[in-house]
Amino acid sequence: MNFKNLVIIILSLLIFSCEQPEEVEAKKKELTEAKEQLFTLKSNISKLERELIELGVEEVNTNLTLVSTITINQKPFSHHVDVRGSVKSRNNVLISAETPAAVKDVLVKEGQQVKKGQLLITQDGEVLKRSIKELQSSLELATTMYERQQKLWEQNIGTEVQYLEMKNRKESLELKLATTRSQLNKTRIRAPFNGVVDMINVRVGEMAQPGMPIIRLVSMSKMYIMADVSESFIGKFRKGQKVKVYFPSTDYTIHSTISSIGQVINPNNRTFSIEISIPANGSKFKPNMITVLTLADYVNKKAMVIPTKIIQSDRMGKYVYKLEQGESTPTVKRLDVVPGITYGIETEIKSGLEEGEILILKGGFELTDGAEVKVVQ
Repeated sequence: MNFKNLVIIILSLLIFSCEQPEEVEAKKKELTEAKEQLFTLKSNISKLERELIELGVEEVNTNLTLVSTITINQKPFSHHVDVRGSVKSRNNVLISAETPAAVKDVLVKEGQQVKKGQLLITQDGEVLKRSIKELQSSLELATTMYERQQKLWEQNIGTEVQYLEMKNRKESLELKLATTRSQLNKTRIRAPFNGVVDMINVRVGEMAQPGMPIIRLVSMSKMYIMADVSESFIGKFRKGQKVKVYFPSTDYTIHSTISSIGQVINPNNRTFSIEISIPANGSKFKPNMITVLTLADYVNKKAMVIPTKIIQSDRMGKYVYKLEQGESTPTVKRLDVVPGITYGIETEIKSGLEEGEILILKGGFELTDGAEVKVVQ
């Protein structure tokens, strides 16, 4: 292939690509005009059929469009949104040592049920025990000296300073003894509430330092769901509102209520938090489980609601067909409507409909204003 032929092919492709959008627009315009002509023809046919019926030509009306109907009445309508949340526990804590000491014994296992106050881990407290013995011995001597000095002071023997020094020494040793006993008690780590030992992060012989998590304890009795909701929903939810909660991992659904609504917007993701209460139900719920919350963000207790599928549209706007009883054969009339919110297969109608009107449910897409129809079940 020489250079001249290559240039001709490239130019041909460019011309074709430029002409293609114009051809598409022309086809679209032609389709629109054909639809308008069909609409006009159908209207004329319906008009001519009615005129012939009035003139006594009954055979014209032997092929009526079959339709089914629905009667419109006010009913409650709501729109729902799905929000992702996760299960939380108020009693889900990491227990740390309060005293730097080696672990002497681990008395529980992971997964074990424990009660409040039950001993979980003991640390080495020999140094503290010896300090307690020493302080007890010193306190006994200080107490004896104080009692003697007190008797002398009551007999006006000795000085007040000597009496106060003995009293201060005795009280100081009592405080030191109480503090040391408290430190020794902290080497015995106990459960702060009833729960399950979820994790043990220490072994016998290791040094446990203050602030270092050594046990995770979880309680299933105080669990809830936390979810972050976009700030666009501010004012659309309320405390006590019903919520459907779905657990995808277990294919389990419960119904609950909103227990609290956050008052602060998170500046990082522009959301506020809502809390959903859930029952304590043993193994069905686990902390950090993913949930899907279905909440109603719009409710109208008296709404005009119709199936979304019967709403049609043209260049004039949205409309539906209403059934009217003619002299001999039912006819349809176009009603222009203003749709509101759509949820599922239903749409709320803001205006254009009245309660009790009979609308065309099936067969309406082949009709024109004033067309005669036959109603079937």
